[in-house]
Amino acid sequence: MPDAADPLPWQLAAARLSYRLAFGPTDTREFRPGELFGPDTPDALGVRDRVPGDWGKTDCPDETDPAVSEQDWIAHFLTLALNEAVHEVLEWFQVDGVRYLNPHGGHEAAIVKHVDRLAEQLALLAETDEQNRH
Repeated sequence: MPDAADPLPWQLAAARLSYRLAFGPTDTREFRPGELFGPDTPDALGVRDRVPGDWGKTDCPDETDPAVSEQDWIAHFLTLALNEAVHEVLEWFQVDGVRYLNPHGGHEAAIVKHVDRLAEQLALLAETDEQNRH
């Protein structure tokens, strides 16, 4: 049986972590067809004070296609917002001062793919809940 003075596993883990919520009310973003654009954001690595505050995707709907509905655009913009948010979480979620999962590393494409799937599922939930928003 562990000594009562011994830290519990959750305490050991928590002591190694650092995380900063890098979003704030002044961090406004503008949605454009292939980009979420906004002011520079704090640099999680501390290399620079600020880094560009935009997030882009090349696989966006054709902005001139009349078959692409407003709801389709909202779902697309959700993918931009969620990808930016998850990317920032991964930048700032660190173990012993090192990113737990590097959003720029070898898993970058897989991370984006997973977040895109999450955004798709959340958009479906939002569409089915539309009647509750009015």
